[in-house]
Amino acid sequence: MPGHIQVRPLLDDDLPACATLLAARHRADRARLPFLEGTLEDPAAAGEVLGAICRGQFAEGVVAVRDGRVVGFCAANRVFIAPTDFAAQFVPPRSAMVPVLGHAVAAGENATDIYRLLYAALAGRWVRDGLLIHRVEVVPGDRETEEAWVNLGFGRTMTAATRLTGAPVDGRPAAGVRVDRATPEDIAAVRQLSLELMEHHRSSPMFWPAIPETEPAMERFLQASLAGETPTFLAWEGERAIGMQSFLLPGFTPPNVRNDQRLYLFEGVVARAARGGGVGTALLRASMAWAAASGHELCTLHWASGNYSGAPFWLAHGFVPVQHTMERRIDERALWARGEPGHTG
Repeated sequence: MPGHIQVRPLLDDDLPACATLLAARHRADRARLPFLEGTLEDPAAAGEVLGAICRGQFAEGVVAVRDGRVVGFCAANRVFIAPTDFAAQFVPPRSAMVPVLGHAVAAGENATDIYRLLYAALAGRWVRDGLLIHRVEVVPGDRETEEAWVNLGFGRTMTAATRLTGAPVDGRPAAGVRVDRATPEDIAAVRQLSLELMEHHRSSPMFWPAIPETEPAMERFLQASLAGETPTFLAWEGERAIGMQSFLLPGFTPPNVRNDQRLYLFEGVVARAARGGGVGTALLRASMAWAAASGHELCTLHWASGNYSGAPFWLAHGFVPVQHTMERRIDERALWARGEPGHTG
């Protein structure tokens, strides 16, 4: 009969064993998703990435040990972002994250049981310190891992997906639409379309908040992106910009995707009145032709899980999910409703 599982802090001496588990998990992930980084199948390379996670300023980790052998681990980072920071628009500014290369469970172990114990050890400290938003990144197709986190109350909030830039872009592009590379003089059109995308994400069922304190940082970012080397493409109907796709390098491409292919589609939007008419297809044909001609074999983007128009469009145009972000929000009453006699907060 298997021995009892002990959960304890992840130590430097545990890194080789954890890296071996991570490399094995990644090998299975990459068998399903060839867009993933091949070197991470080597425990030495996996150990370097895991070590970097564990050395983060607000890093913490735990391992599950059975009969003296590490059978699972979670390495996490506490996330603190200033409310005026550009990133606060996209990431909960006070939260905890288990990144995609920060967890694994040994083959043959019950993933739900192991992850439950690992998360319990971390989550208690997070809630004690007022961190009520917990996030984890998982690889699509790993049903046991995803089920383990669903069992803990996590739900999918965002998906990263990758496509080959040289693959055909199916669909009929809009007629009479001109696609050009934007210049700094197009900032007004870029700003308007960016705001329209934000408005879309704020709608039901996504309810992604538009944080007013981030507006100055967003404006600086848009201006810098237009002056940079990676392009923003605008679709024009006459003199009116009706669609946009902007690119970053490396952007927010997940670290488990091929390291030599980091092109990232940051904002893809079509004006509300022009949606469904092939404008997005025209933009994607132009942008993927540029990417392929520029030596970028892959392109990655994110979409909100509830994005009723974006998710079907990207999936129908060759993007393959490579990462899901899952999230759990703890009831804030857990901070004060302790069930102690006479306790009122």
